[in-house]
Amino acid sequence: MKIPSKKAGDFSLPMLGLGTYGLGGKTELDPNNDDQNDVALIKEAVDCGLTHIDTAEIYAQGHSEEILAQAIKNIDRQKLFITSKVVNWHLGYDDLVNAAKNSLKRLGLKKLDLYLIHAPNPAISLKETMSAMDYLLENELIGAIGVSNFTTTWIQAAQNYTKYKIVNNQIHYNLTARAYEKNGTLDYCQKNNILITAYRPIGRGMDLDNALLKNLAKKYNKTPAQVALNWVINKPNVVGLVKTASQKHLAENLGAIGWRLLPDDEKSLDQDFPQGETINLYENQKPYH
Repeated sequence: MKIPSKKAGDFSLPMLGLGTYGLGGKTELDPNNDDQNDVALIKEAVDCGLTHIDTAEIYAQGHSEEILAQAIKNIDRQKLFITSKVVNWHLGYDDLVNAAKNSLKRLGLKKLDLYLIHAPNPAISLKETMSAMDYLLENELIGAIGVSNFTTTWIQAAQNYTKYKIVNNQIHYNLTARAYEKNGTLDYCQKNNILITAYRPIGRGMDLDNALLKNLAKKYNKTPAQVALNWVINKPNVVGLVKTASQKHLAENLGAIGWRLLPDDEKSLDQDFPQGETINLYENQKPYH
């Protein structure tokens, strides 16, 4: 299926993309992982239209990138949008440039479409970090600069140190996880043409048995998870990343596309769905310039 895209300024992403956290292991390599099963799942997801694929050097100690390389090696590169992320202890100039080159090597690519700073690090000069990101962009190793887990303060500081537009902020956002909504980051990004990518849009521990969610699922003939995901991806300037553990899971995720909640139902979820912790991990950390 053709997945619609959403645009902020000159930058766009499909409404849904594929996340690869957990493929090959989590932050540590899993020696018992079934790599070929993961490769098959990625191929199936791409066949179904999930052409934006997100990975990171920290996922399975880089092995997720290697699994992704196997999955996409025979797919037309022009049909794919590949994002990776640099871990926040590699944000010094040389470390960051080397991290990007190593990700490209593992992925078997000459260029990343989007490269993100995975999280802030107040112990490393943000000016140095953004200078390295500029180098990668100017030398065509990446196509666009983005961040992840950044609050407004961090985004503004980072933007001051780059000549180029920060186009994307990848954040934990769903019906339960609303910290970036509460602290104004979501609104800031929406007003400044920064596309938001929501990871874990169907959150861990989310109450899918919630009465409101179940009633809306029945009303729209959808599953509670599809309603929760639809709520996320129809927010202004927000797209989502989903994982797939099986063909059934993939089909359920794709069923969140092609319709939307009525305004009153969306408002009910906005106001009445139980929310979790609203304090962001990086809320009180200040950039080191």
